[in-house]
Amino acid sequence: MSAGPRWERLRTELRSVRSRVLATTLAFLAVALLTVGGLTHYLRLVDLDESVRQDILQEAGELQRLAQRGPLGPDASPSEDLDAPAEDPFTDLPQLFYTFMTTTVPGEHESILALVEGEPAFEHAVRSRFQLDDPTTIAAVVERARPGQTVVFDHEQDGRVLRLGVISVVLDEDPRQGYLVVGFDMSAQWQIVLDSLWRYLGTAALTMVVAGLAAYVLVGRVTAPITRLRRATEQISPDDLGRRVPVTQQDSDVGQLAANFNGMLGRIEAAFVEQRQFLDDAAHELRTPLTILHGNLELMDEHDPADVAETRAMLLDEIGRMNRLVEDLLLLARSQRADFIRPGSVDVPPWLDDTMDRLRALGDRRWELEALAEGRIVADGQRLTQAVVQLAANAVKFSAPGDVVALGAAWATGPAEPGRGGPSRYLEVWVRDTGVGVAPEDQQRIFERFGRAETGRTVEGSGLGLAIVAAIAHGHGGTVGLRSSPGHGATFTLRLPDSSPATTPTTAPVASPGADAVPTTTTAAPRK
Repeated sequence: MSAGPRWERLRTELRSVRSRVLATTLAFLAVALLTVGGLTHYLRLVDLDESVRQDILQEAGELQRLAQRGPLGPDASPSEDLDAPAEDPFTDLPQLFYTFMTTTVPGEHESILALVEGEPAFEHAVRSRFQLDDPTTIAAVVERARPGQTVVFDHEQDGRVLRLGVISVVLDEDPRQGYLVVGFDMSAQWQIVLDSLWRYLGTAALTMVVAGLAAYVLVGRVTAPITRLRRATEQISPDDLGRRVPVTQQDSDVGQLAANFNGMLGRIEAAFVEQRQFLDDAAHELRTPLTILHGNLELMDEHDPADVAETRAMLLDEIGRMNRLVEDLLLLARSQRADFIRPGSVDVPPWLDDTMDRLRALGDRRWELEALAEGRIVADGQRLTQAVVQLAANAVKFSAPGDVVALGAAWATGPAEPGRGGPSRYLEVWVRDTGVGVAPEDQQRIFERFGRAETGRTVEGSGLGLAIVAAIAHGHGGTVGLRSSPGHGATFTLRLPDSSPATTPTTAPVASPGADAVPTTTTAAPRK
């Protein structure tokens, strides 16, 4: 693999959902660890400063109590209560400092020095890691000391920072000025905190590595469907819509996204197949009238008025048929739009009466109104009328004068739908005829675009009428069904769900529908 494709693949991986989620997770984890660690060690430094200040104040308080208590007697112990009433207060500074040194033990990073008139008098016998009798340190103490006050300041000695507390000591019986110097090695204690911080950062870095590896695996499992989805989309083309994204049962919401994508891809593939078939059928249906037009124009004798008139009439008839075909095609195309159905409240009895008046003009048949359903339904009345008129026109084509063509409507109930309290309610509108019927092998095909039964090959029409009826039924969320057998007529039924508030359905019988229509076929409208 050359550097170019390898670099492009790396860039793709860095821009992937997996990399972004992993980077975001690690960034938040790093910020959290650094914030917690930094705040914790900062608080440790604050506590250290406060602890040193309290230790200095404690030493000053103990020295003051000792001075007030006075020297210990020959039978007293070093642990004797220093808050006891004074019997004989100290009158000598060296004696006070000596007594204090023998009763105090400095800490690991602490040292104590007593000064009398600016000169070292005593330093604690337990030698600490540093000494305070350094000349520069004594000079700094003498310079910063204030009689009658306790002064705290930082001083650098041999590369280390010392925090010195200079406590002024004055006795009424001793005119000399004394100072107790308490020093703390801050550098050593800061180093302890710094070492702790480095150990914490090392542990945090190891935690980041372990968490990163775990997150890489877990995020990879979660985003695996997205990765497969991305790769599938890169390979899908209009000529190859058969690819699908593998989805395992362990996948959650992301896996559901891949499943939805597969479903969408299946619908697109079905739409492409339907579109190609539709274009092929349309081209085939339009080719015939165009061929007729072309052939008749070539054979027409322009010098013969009778031949011109005959050819003109035939061409006008073919153009009219083509115009009807194009209008039907446009209607089916519009059925895919959201505004194809414009629902409103339809009062069923007046609508049936009005529709029946329209049907009687279609042909010389025995028109009957078999059943009259009471109530209202939310539907597009004009589209329903269009569908019923189409079914009735179809019945007229496949029946003879004097045959029965009946219209009826009745309420029916079905299984409960999600979100509804009880059984669902439907309005069934049927058109029944006593014509030639439809063979079982044709009952599915006639609802397809340009689909025709064998008995209808010679009947004029575009072959789109029942497809339009199915589209109207689907637009209402319903179905169109067929019950028929050859020689016993056919019954087409529109089954429309009622989305209006529940009412008690009633049906007024007008005439009994025929009982001779046997096999039943229910066809849902093609999904666009």
